[in-house]
Amino acid sequence: MERIIFILSYEKRWDCWMVYANRAIDAGDFFQSIGRYIGDEDLEVWPVVRKITETIRKYDTPMLFKQFGRKKFKDERMFLQKVEEAYIREDIRPYIDKYVAQVLDELTEAGCPLFLKTSRLDNFYKNQRLMLKSVPLRALLKFERTGEFTRYILRLTDGEKTFYPSDYALKVLTRRPCRVVSGRQLFRFPEDFDGQRLQPFLQKREIMIPKANEGIYFRRFILKNVRHEEIEVQGFDVIVREVEKQAFLSLERDILGMPVLVMEYKYGNQYIPGWSSRKALVELYTEGDRYAFYKVSRDPEWEQLQARQLVALGIRNDTEGYFHLPEVTVMTWKTEKETEDRDKVSGEVIADAWQKTVTWVQTHGDELKAMGIGFTQKTLRRAYYIGAWQIDSSVSETMDWFELKAEVILADGRRIPLLRFRDHILTGKREFLLDDGTLFLIPEEWFATYTELLLFAQGKGTSLFFHRSQYVLLKNWAETTCHFSLPENLQEEVTLPFDFQVTLRPYQRFGYEWMYRLYRCGLGGCLADDMGLGKTLQAIALILKYRQEGVKKPVVNRWPDSGKQLSLFDAPEEVSRPDEGDRSLVYHTCLVVVPASLIHNWRNELRKFAPQLTVTIYAGTNRIDLRSYLQRSDVVLITYHTLRNDIDILSRLTFGIVVADEAQMLKNPGSQLHQAMMRIQGRCFWALSGTPIENSLTDLWAVMNWVNRGLLGSQRFFRDHFIRPILADVEGRMSEALRKLIAPYILRRTKEEVLADLPDLTAELVVCEPEEEQRKVYEEEQSRVRNYILSERENQGELRSDFMVLKALIRLRQIANHPRLVETGYEGNSGKFSEVFRMLGEVIASGHKVLVFSSFVKYLKMVAEETMVRGWKYAMLTGLTADREQTIRHFQADPECRIFLISLKAGGVGLNLTEADYVFILDPWWNVAAENQAVSRAHRIGQKRAVFVYRFITAGTLEEKILAIQERKQRLADSVITAATSIPLTDEELLEVL
Repeated sequence: MERIIFILSYEKRWDCWMVYANRAIDAGDFFQSIGRYIGDEDLEVWPVVRKITETIRKYDTPMLFKQFGRKKFKDERMFLQKVEEAYIREDIRPYIDKYVAQVLDELTEAGCPLFLKTSRLDNFYKNQRLMLKSVPLRALLKFERTGEFTRYILRLTDGEKTFYPSDYALKVLTRRPCRVVSGRQLFRFPEDFDGQRLQPFLQKREIMIPKANEGIYFRRFILKNVRHEEIEVQGFDVIVREVEKQAFLSLERDILGMPVLVMEYKYGNQYIPGWSSRKALVELYTEGDRYAFYKVSRDPEWEQLQARQLVALGIRNDTEGYFHLPEVTVMTWKTEKETEDRDKVSGEVIADAWQKTVTWVQTHGDELKAMGIGFTQKTLRRAYYIGAWQIDSSVSETMDWFELKAEVILADGRRIPLLRFRDHILTGKREFLLDDGTLFLIPEEWFATYTELLLFAQGKGTSLFFHRSQYVLLKNWAETTCHFSLPENLQEEVTLPFDFQVTLRPYQRFGYEWMYRLYRCGLGGCLADDMGLGKTLQAIALILKYRQEGVKKPVVNRWPDSGKQLSLFDAPEEVSRPDEGDRSLVYHTCLVVVPASLIHNWRNELRKFAPQLTVTIYAGTNRIDLRSYLQRSDVVLITYHTLRNDIDILSRLTFGIVVADEAQMLKNPGSQLHQAMMRIQGRCFWALSGTPIENSLTDLWAVMNWVNRGLLGSQRFFRDHFIRPILADVEGRMSEALRKLIAPYILRRTKEEVLADLPDLTAELVVCEPEEEQRKVYEEEQSRVRNYILSERENQGELRSDFMVLKALIRLRQIANHPRLVETGYEGNSGKFSEVFRMLGEVIASGHKVLVFSSFVKYLKMVAEETMVRGWKYAMLTGLTADREQTIRHFQADPECRIFLISLKAGGVGLNLTEADYVFILDPWWNVAAENQAVSRAHRIGQKRAVFVYRFITAGTLEEKILAIQERKQRLADSVITAATSIPLTDEELLEVL
């Protein structure tokens, strides 16, 4: 039957004894070893052996190489051949001894058979099994000094029997801890006894030291033994003394640079560290030929009391004499060689440990004094300041700046400007050198609290200066700034402008009040609501309120207000002019900068909701005639293109509120447009954009830097301190710092957030400016058709069945969409086409789905082509679609498919598309009922979100007339017929259209 036995054998390479597990056959009186290999299957059979074999593996060759050779030798073979004897003696042998002694103890506890290998034979007789004695041996030392020599005698005792080592065949198995074997008996010694001391006495009973050498012997050897042992002496004295004692806590650095608190005890004028195994402090005095040792024995009970008091303050005492905070791991000289992974910890971890440890000492300084425990840093190259500190600060307000005066006051009265800590805090360096040479450890919370503050501050002397827009950085001084004119500190109720022609929804009222509070403080912001939530309306409310609060409002003729639809197609002479005799000065003119496609929308919204405001559209080739009147209107509407071209004139003027609609147009800081916008002077600046970040954080900087100049620093500063750190760690500290800094100036609400405030359906008309080449194509076609109709009516009297007229109307509608629908060689663009894709991009970026309807399948195909170019997934449904159900399921189920292109006739009825909450109608149809049926594809039972409908028309085209006809037909239908009834065009309506 097989068994596992353990063999003690001498390993010449390491000059020590080792224990190995062997597989053996039980042959009755003896075990026959059959090999050292122990597999996992053996451990399953003998589970008691598992723990012991794990300890044995601590000193097998692979582990010894890992611990002591991998940094010096390329492989185990080179390690075994080249390792130095001194390295073995001083490092490797003590390591092996420790685990061999542990194995011997584990074997005894488990009752496993252990044998001593004394020959090459593999048979181990059971009657030679080693047995561990339960009582440890103790060494008895005796020194006798005579006139000629000093005799050193060492004996061993187990408490009952005393004997000389040389009288027995002792073998020293391990030195420290010491284990010896004699015959079948295995002996252990106290943990602090070094087996090397037995070596001289294995062959003789005593050692004779000549008188000529006794001086060195007394100072080096006997002194050490007096410290550690109770010894018997003759011919000299050992005098025991009683002295005063005190405990000290010493802040020191371990081998990895981590902080450790070492307990020291002062007995009389001598210090001894708490980790020392010395039992006494001994001094040697000589007088002539006389030697005397003065011995002060340590007081273990008193020392343990001091240690318990420290532990009660929340620190740990894992290693005798060493203390540390629970969250700090230290490595002492005692544990360094026992640690498998000695890779150095990071500098950040070390710095954090020092911060916490020094803070602990500062916090518990009074308690340590009350306990009678002193504090010292004498081993450190530079001591740390451990006294109290406080920050004295005050904030004042001057024009557009805040001035923060902040000083750190130390316990001794020294005052240090916070500005002096700037470089340390911004670079993460925690140790600040004080004038007296001590180190002030910057508190960890300062880095979290003051990094952004010092990053943006403009420093001078003891003061830090901040632009008004950076007031959020001063939140930590809220108690001193509560009287400042900051947005959240304006307590008065914000009222709506009087005679405002609409009731704001709750979220719109909140947005208006937010804008107003910022404006009152001379600050701007970015209203970043989802498309369709009324950004324009909120901005108009602010402009109207601002005008009504104006100190001086001049009386001016409204311009332009001719009672006709304003269009950029109008000839300059057709536009009303202000009375040139009225030279009144206006101090509060507001400037609204928009894409060309939105200028009519703004004009219409202003007319509808704030008709009391005078509005000037600064556009057209003859706009030079309007320059002297710009500041006489309440509001000036201007396109980005015009502003860029006329910036030299406009930059000389001072405006009140400046609004940039679709402000993502400013995203390129190096563009002429952005630079021109930066030259505009105004009281406050407002950006309206559903997508303030389209491509990168640079977009955000460009918009916010225009809104509040200097808020985010220079572009280079923003790149270095925000963009790069955030790209490296999106959830890092700088992301949070950026959010905190811009939070007061960006308000974004999504449709989902304000759903409770929204009606089920919101409809908006989008009036698009045609491109110049598009306008030319349209006017040529319009003129040709108009002349034909007038001629035919004069000759025939009616047009009702004229196919040519209907065909002409279709061509005009197609040109209003995109001239390429009728002229394949057309290379220009379409104002409507561009605006549709701009808004599609915003919808997709917000994560919504949209239904896109058109009467023209050819136009839908053009949209599909551009959609593919942009990489957007779409579905399309026309009369030619073979599998309607599959197409619908694809749109409804695929979260990446956000656009559904539908012909008005194919998708007008029978569809349920509630996954979409936006509807784009690209071209108006004569009968509004058809459009309403299209809208109903999304706005129906099962729709859980508010639906936004956008109808696109091209300014100055028959599409504007179609809308007017739709309204008349709808009023008639509502009064006398059902919505499904179609009402055809009359001859008069055809002429009106043309």
